[in-house]
Amino acid sequence: MTHQLNSMSSLPPHPPVALQRDDCRRRIQQLPRKAQQVFLLSRLDQLPYATIAQVLELDVESVERKMVRVLLQCNEASGTSADQALRWYVHLQSPLATASQRIEFRHWLDAAPQHLNAFQDAERLWRMLEAPAARMGASGWHRRKRRVYIGWLALTALLCGLLVTAEAFT
Repeated sequence: MTHQLNSMSSLPPHPPVALQRDDCRRRIQQLPRKAQQVFLLSRLDQLPYATIAQVLELDVESVERKMVRVLLQCNEASGTSADQALRWYVHLQSPLATASQRIEFRHWLDAAPQHLNAFQDAERLWRMLEAPAARMGASGWHRRKRRVYIGWLALTALLCGLLVTAEAFT
């Protein structure tokens, strides 16, 4: 028995939660801006998917896909059950989730013990993402639309310059 305990002490320790959170934050920051915005609006501002879709001018299915992408990016446990659990976790929060889909989820959950474990891991992951989200969204950038007016300003300046030049030659 002592020998078994000694051999277990040689196993690499789990990374501290702070390191996991920082790693997850870096992974999310590698995703496209819209995916980050969807995640932060959902996690920090606790907006429903329909509202996020309206704010970002997307459809609800796109919001769901982006949320799944973020969670898959952060999930260290890969596999069919883990991926399905994350997809279910996201879809069940959607206004598009129907009663029959909720029943289908219950059947999936009851089909195997690893499904319940995977779904609980998905919930833990969601809770763990609060700290990285708070750090990423501290400035509130995710609530603002991208500034496209700079392009319009440059185009306007170019057109004005062309008009002034054209008048000088006539």
